Formats: sequence, structure tokens, C-alpha cells
Amino acid sequence: MHNLFTGRLIRLRALEPSDAETLFRHHQDTEISRRDARIQWPRSLADIRRRLETPGEVQSTDNIELVITTLDDQVIGGIDVQSTDRRNGTFSIGIGLTERSAWGKGYAKEAMLLVLRAMFHEWRYQKCNISVYAFNTRALGLYRRLGFQEEGRLRRTYFSNGEYHDEICLGVTREEFDARYPEWRVSMTEDLADDTIRHE
Repeated sequence: MHNLFTGRLIRLRALEPSDAETLFRHHQDTEISRRDARIQWPRSLADIRRRLETPGEVQSTDNIELVITTLDDQVIGGIDVQSTDRRNGTFSIGIGLTERSAWGKGYAKEAMLLVLRAMFHEWRYQKCNISVYAFNTRALGLYRRLGFQEEGRLRRTYFSNGEYHDEICLGVTREEFDARYPEWRVSMTEDLADDTIRHE
């Protein structure tokens, strides 16, 4: 069976109520939180569990929050699609590996490639825009390796650890993605022998 959301290293899946304890533990690492969002007050396990157990509202956009797991279902982080704009075909992605032992192994890159492929080839979006704080050199390196181009810098937009930091804006188009990763285009005929499809 082929699954667009499973790669060679990781799998993307929806959040489940059973993820509450793992998310609670991940929230304890505030230095990871600082890289992608503001430091927040501690949250209780009950609060996280309540959020996961409350049915979400039906969304009118393609925004989605997913869990990143290894192929043996160890939760190592999360990725979400944000700011979807169907009229202009643009969106943003947020990603974080909350297990430090998973850093530097290619998991984040593959998660990004899976989401970019889905957004470009299945949901017909044409450009991904991302903003990164200038001190987050690990994330900047990942996005540049993926083919994102720096498009601008917003000065002193983020306050953290007693200092103001710049925000760097990057983007990649569907055409740039396809040129860089032609092997990530799904073949509609791959592994579909004639006898697997019946035409009445």
C-alpha cells in the first residue's frame, strides 16, 4: 500500500488523545519553544488532554496540524499548514522536532517534502511562504537546503531572552520545488498493473 504521508524515515498522522503525555513532556523544553514561538506559561497535562479530546470544528481552509513520527510510531515532533489562501495559492508551514535525539537525521527535511508535495500536487497551491527568526540558524539551513529563497527581512520583530531579533522571510514556488525534486512527483501508473484495475 502506498501512502502520500509516509516516507522512508517518518510518517505524518493526525493528533490523537493518546498523544497528550508525549506533548506534555515536549512542552517542558522551553528552549525549543523559543525558536518557533513565544515562551508560554506551563500547561497542565489535563489541559493538553482536554484539547486533544475536544472534537475540532470543521474548517473551511486547508490548515492542518499533524504529528511527525518515526516508522515505529515514536512521536518526534509536529508540522502544520497555516495561512492557506486558495485565491492566491499561498500557504505557510510550521515545523518543530521536539525530540532532540531526532535532530540531524533527515526527519524534518522529509516531513517538509511530504507536506510540500501534498500542497503543490494535490491541493493545487503554488507557493509556500515561511518566516524564521534570524537566530534560528538550524531552521534557516534546512529551508535553504530545501530550495527556499530569502525574500526579505523584517527588523526587530521578535522579543526573546531579553533581546530583539529580525525575522527572515523565505519562499519556494511549485515550479522551483518540481525542478529541485523531480523524483517527488507521484507517478499515477507506478505499481498499478493492468489486472489491478477493472473497467466494467
